[in-house]
Amino acid sequence: MSKKIKLSSLIPDDKNNNKHTAYGMDLLEKSVNKVGIIESITVSNDDKIISGNARHEIIGKNFTKEAIVIETDGTQPIIIKRTDIESDTKQFYEASILANTTSKKNIDFDMEVIDSLAVEYDIDVVDLGVDIIDYGNTDYTEKNKEIDTDFEDQKYTFKLEYTEDEYIDLKEKIQKLGKTPEQIFYEALI
Repeated sequence: MSKKIKLSSLIPDDKNNNKHTAYGMDLLEKSVNKVGIIESITVSNDDKIISGNARHEIIGKNFTKEAIVIETDGTQPIIIKRTDIESDTKQFYEASILANTTSKKNIDFDMEVIDSLAVEYDIDVVDLGVDIIDYGNTDYTEKNKEIDTDFEDQKYTFKLEYTEDEYIDLKEKIQKLGKTPEQIFYEALI
């Protein structure tokens, strides 16, 4: 069954675990303006947003039409058919690329919220694909022996190791900030 509602009647998730990124939000807005809405918003039975808080925010700024709600119990897929996009066209592939790049570039997990939700609702977040990094009990004494504060004019090096995907993500973020890696590292810790 489908019905129409005002987009403003949806309730944003006050415990949204994705803080989003400025670049991702800009890309999402570009996507909505360029190819329209290509991803849905999923809500609970009381209209609180499960997935799509960023889409709700951006769509709310750019569209004034009512939203179409399709009610489901989650056992059948919902297909969004875009009647204005023909396959194998520039618009088709722009929409496809934007759908994927926007979702990748707009992830900034709020680990405090995730930790809180894990405790409050007894959720095994690792089982859901969340990478937990615990720096609390790690002893870096031996690894950081090269740091010698007696010589203030000398320059020292930290060696950080990343997977290829992590390196690519970090490189993109560093380029967007317009600072050197050393400046970013220093400002993050000081």
